[in-house]
Amino acid sequence: MSYKYGGGAFLVAWMVGLIVLGLPWLMMEFGMGRYFQKGAPGVFAGIGRKWEWIGWWPVLFAFMIVTYYAVIIVWSLRYVISAVSMAWGIGEAGAQQAGAYFMGTVLRISEGPHVLGSPVWLLLILLAVLWVALFFVMYKGAKVIGKIAVWTVTIPWALLVILTIRGLSLPGAAQGLNYYLTPDFSQLKNVEVWFGAFSQIAFTLSLGMAGMFAYGSFIAKKADVNNNAVITGFSNCATSFFAGFAVFSTVGFIMQSLSIPVDEVSASGLSLAFVTFPVAISMMPGANALIGVLFFICVFFLGIDSAFFLAYGGVVAPLRDKFGWSRKKATLIVCIVSFLVGILFTFQGGLYWLDIFDRVACFYGLLLTGAISAIVVGWVFGAKKLREYMNSTSDFSFGPWWDWMLKIVVPAGLLFVVIYGGFVQDITTPYGGYPAIYTWIIYISLVVTLILSFVLQAAKTSSGKSAVKK
Repeated sequence: MSYKYGGGAFLVAWMVGLIVLGLPWLMMEFGMGRYFQKGAPGVFAGIGRKWEWIGWWPVLFAFMIVTYYAVIIVWSLRYVISAVSMAWGIGEAGAQQAGAYFMGTVLRISEGPHVLGSPVWLLLILLAVLWVALFFVMYKGAKVIGKIAVWTVTIPWALLVILTIRGLSLPGAAQGLNYYLTPDFSQLKNVEVWFGAFSQIAFTLSLGMAGMFAYGSFIAKKADVNNNAVITGFSNCATSFFAGFAVFSTVGFIMQSLSIPVDEVSASGLSLAFVTFPVAISMMPGANALIGVLFFICVFFLGIDSAFFLAYGGVVAPLRDKFGWSRKKATLIVCIVSFLVGILFTFQGGLYWLDIFDRVACFYGLLLTGAISAIVVGWVFGAKKLREYMNSTSDFSFGPWWDWMLKIVVPAGLLFVVIYGGFVQDITTPYGGYPAIYTWIIYISLVVTLILSFVLQAAKTSSGKSAVKK
């Protein structure tokens, strides 16, 4: 995102997004989960039965995200295997073949979303193995996930340090870091920078995915909600900022090695991890295979952490709250269904559908969920009530200004991005360059989800009233 939106300029917008959107939103999810001791559906049912449907929205989008996110984790495993032998090649030949290796050999990409093709069997097998591993970790619950997360967070941090040191030692690293850290403030006039920054804050803090409500309910009774939210927000973004040094030193190395300007280095989206880094690894003067293995193990561990969060906190915990299922039953059902849906993304046309799912869930889904949640919590439950509760648990307090951040700034900012960064752009220019029908698939899926939410909630509320009368 930083590469796409002007390097240092994006960092400025991103930090503004963290302060004005990310932290108030994160505090809301932690605080409401702690207050009701429930996941997202239980939180909104606690506000009022007619609001429960809002709590199922983030559960749905967390489920959608984890089905394709698991496949991206599988790609990283596939590249660990490939890096051992440097399968895409070494030197300039390897650099030239990296893109073709990813698209042609690993994904066997088809012509478009209308050509689904056949499954890539190695990816499908690795996906099955991944979900089996996730099940055996998650069915024991948050305490076991926490113990494993100590390692799956610490190991990639150590690997990031190694990758950063290696990146900084490469010729041309300073060129890339200058682009990363030197803001072109004129870029801040571009509203797309703000769209990108605000949507990235939602994604990087895992907001609108139900899990932070569940994690809030897991916080110990004596724990500090405000501190937890602030530490989580800043430590997460500090990790992202630090990772930028590993990335942009490598971008600078590619610029110098291939004698190309920064705008010709493909360093955004999925191509960063699966094309740009393999290019750089091929061009390195030594230890190519070792650096390749370390990099993709790092990506794998970072992905595993997010998968635990999405599947357990985002889906399993709310299902257990609602239906009283055992942890083992809920985890097994979620893992099996997620694997079955994820099979779609292992097909030759799977990358296109992954991109479409991502637009539905990770852009529209998260931002709309956040806006609606902030409005209901801020105006119906009461921002002041929530703030006073959180302050009572914390070493430091937030003043009345926080109420207006939650009630006005967060929903207005999120709806601004959805309308002008989403609907307006997608209608004038079909998303992803796909035929317009796929943009309408995105919109129709959102509308159907909204209508079903209202209908199911109305039916439930009506049956509940009938039962009371009887």
